[in-house]
Amino acid sequence: MSQQEPNRKWMPLIIGLVLVLLMFGLSVSVGGGGSAVTIPLSFTYIIKVGGPSIYQAFITGGNGLPVFTESNFSRLVNIDILGSSACLTGCSNTLNPGKYNLTNSLVDSTVSNLAIMGTSATMIIPQNIVFPEPFSGGAACDSTGGVRPVFCFRGVSNIVLQGFTIDDANRMFVAGVTGDDIFASTSSSNLLVQSMTIQNASNNGISLANSNTIVTTSTITGPLPLPKINGNFGILVGGTASRVRIFLNTISGFNGSDVSGIQMATGASYVSISSNELFKNSFGISSTWGKFITLEANNIHNNYAGGILLTTGAIGAQTAGPISISGGTITDNAQEPNNDVQCNSLHCSGIILRAAKSGWDTVSITGVTIKDTQAIPTQTYDIHVFGSSSCLSVQCYSNVTITGNALGRSSSGTIINLQVAPTASWTISDNRGFNPQPKTSLTAGASPYTYTNIDGYLEQLELTNVAGLTGLTCRGTAQIIQLDGITPNLNTGDTCVFTWAVTAPTFDVLPT
Repeated sequence: MSQQEPNRKWMPLIIGLVLVLLMFGLSVSVGGGGSAVTIPLSFTYIIKVGGPSIYQAFITGGNGLPVFTESNFSRLVNIDILGSSACLTGCSNTLNPGKYNLTNSLVDSTVSNLAIMGTSATMIIPQNIVFPEPFSGGAACDSTGGVRPVFCFRGVSNIVLQGFTIDDANRMFVAGVTGDDIFASTSSSNLLVQSMTIQNASNNGISLANSNTIVTTSTITGPLPLPKINGNFGILVGGTASRVRIFLNTISGFNGSDVSGIQMATGASYVSISSNELFKNSFGISSTWGKFITLEANNIHNNYAGGILLTTGAIGAQTAGPISISGGTITDNAQEPNNDVQCNSLHCSGIILRAAKSGWDTVSITGVTIKDTQAIPTQTYDIHVFGSSSCLSVQCYSNVTITGNALGRSSSGTIINLQVAPTASWTISDNRGFNPQPKTSLTAGASPYTYTNIDGYLEQLELTNVAGLTGLTCRGTAQIIQLDGITPNLNTGDTCVFTWAVTAPTFDVLPT
């Protein structure tokens, strides 16, 4: 790897990389007086484009002659470099600026402690051909069924991919081709994808089925401006993935049918997604039966379907949650011309909770700004909560908290639409812009009459006729009976019991 004196402005980035590499267990040293960062793996290769379709690998500090020369870039990496004794315990590879034509998946199933780095001027261009059996073997990345990932990691650890560009335009819109992931990682751990550019992704930009992964400061785009016919995700967090952190990325153009910029599959757990910008996808972020999910400070806007979709499958029964959604903005989504089945066959909303079977336990939505700022709003609601006919409310959602959000315009005029009955575990309060209206001139039924707050938000009752009222107990405590008297706050599930004779009392319900 070539070394140079870093400019002061790059020191924060270098220090950040040092910390990340330390987290992954790679040996890193920083000399005094601003010395360059070194990664003392077994060998460091510098890979160059030596001419038309000629690729060369040099060892840093060598005699200046190429160690390997190939006319096939995939073979250079898979056979010569990863298959060499120099990489048995790990190696780092620097791709010099240039265009590298990829004809076969780059597969690593044996080498851990591997770093591949470049700059934005380093571009890997996958070719639209049927990939042969990968040089290093293994069914997980072979061409059966047209599965052709660019990078495939299986059962390895401590992998760093940094800085270079992948342009997948040659494989877009190819009939019969599926599974063209850019990065696919299975049963691996400690993967860092940093400052990468993935453009024109023909399928998933990054597909993860591993643990302890970071994806950060990367730009990932699908085939804009045209929609992809088949499903594809910017980042797909698989059902076996755990302890995944995704932050400070820009993801756009993953706009196939009901896909999203970031998706957590059934069983994905301990996933943190923060400070990303997601736009012009189908959904910004989605999760199916995810567990221990944190979504924080994301900017989700101008997507074709909705902002955030939390759903469960129609078949099976899983435990989903807890999930925390906090901070950030969700604006101007639902820009597709048609309604969407995922959104109850309506235009979509800012946040959609859709349970088909067993649903979500502990959903917290706090401090989020949700508002349609367009001249003609398209988001149907700010928050939409519903379930299928086979999902009872107590099965769908429990421990739901919607509080402290800044809510605003929607195309329907309704800000929060609850199409399932809230239970006592729900709290909806202090949401600026959400103004439920009073219910006035209600008359008590046959004595003793019990009023129950089933609206999901705090309420108080104001007595408007007490002529026949002989007793009033709210939340188990007897109340003073007087005209225009106000009861204590009633949470969801709280009750007031009216006892009366001859003349039925009347009252108003006042949201607080």
